[in-house]
This record gives sequence, structure tokens and C-alpha cells, in this order.
Amino acid sequence: MAVIYWRQSWEEATSEAKKANRPLLLELYLEGCPHCQRLDKETHADAAVAKAVNEGFIPVRLEGRGHMDLVKKLEVRGAPTIIIFSPEGKELKRFAGFLPPQEYLREIQGAT
Repeated sequence: MAVIYWRQSWEEATSEAKKANRPLLLELYLEGCPHCQRLDKETHADAAVAKAVNEGFIPVRLEGRGHMDLVKKLEVRGAPTIIIFSPEGKELKRFAGFLPPQEYLREIQGAT
């Protein structure tokens, strides 16, 4: 099973993205959300997805209820929501809900 090396801190991830000059991939999820669980179990576990995310982005996955300031600031309306930012912090793309591996890859590859 493939593993995505999620960062646990928004601040550290934004700083790392800037230093590494790599886009940041933020996933906001909710504990107990069936679409979030499916995305994690099926899509994140896919070897091609994990490789693309780990090599192309600084990934950070946060539980929405614990980060309401960010949820409000970014106007997130549902879970899971994936937002891709430039290394400078500019939003490049956003998509929401469960996506199977191939569709997820298409979304993130078209973002940078």
C-alpha cells in the first residue's frame, strides 16, 4: 500500500512549500465523512497517486472542525475539499468530493 507523507501543520507546510518552491496540496476532511474515508482508503492508497502527490507537492491533510479558521478563510463548503496553492500561496485549483485515482491524478496534474 502506498503512503502519502501528509504534513500535520498548515504553517509548516506553507513555509516548506515556499522554501522548496513546490505547490502545496491541502486536503480538508471531516472525521466520519464517508467520502473522505473512501478518498483516503482508495485514492490515497493508489501507488500512482501517492507518487504524484509526494513528488509534486507539499501535502497537508487537516480535519476541518479543528481548523475552522482556515475553513472560513478559504470558504470551504464541503468535505473532502482539495485546494492546490502555488509555492507563494496563491490558490491555483480546487475540487471536492471523492474521486477515483485516475480522476484525482487528472485534477492535480492540471493544476500546476
